Amino acid sequence: MARKAQPQDIVTVDGLLTAKEVADALGLSTGTLANWRSLELGPKYVKVGGRVRYRITSLNLWVAEQERKVAS
Repeated sequence: MARKAQPQDIVTVDGLLTAKEVADALGLSTGTLANWRSLELGPKYVKVGGRVRYRITSLNLWVAEQERKVAS
């Protein structure tokens, strides 16, 4: 008998964006995102079926982490 899924077993798929969608939203090229991935920079990403996707929550978190305080 299969065991009942536990909360930690459930995969939550929030919105996933393509590299093109992320690049457009950030005003970057897809090449820049590819370079950042190879250098382990930029927003976290996942590969689904070999294709790069960005979780909306990860993208929002990364953008918030880029915020800088202006020195006065």
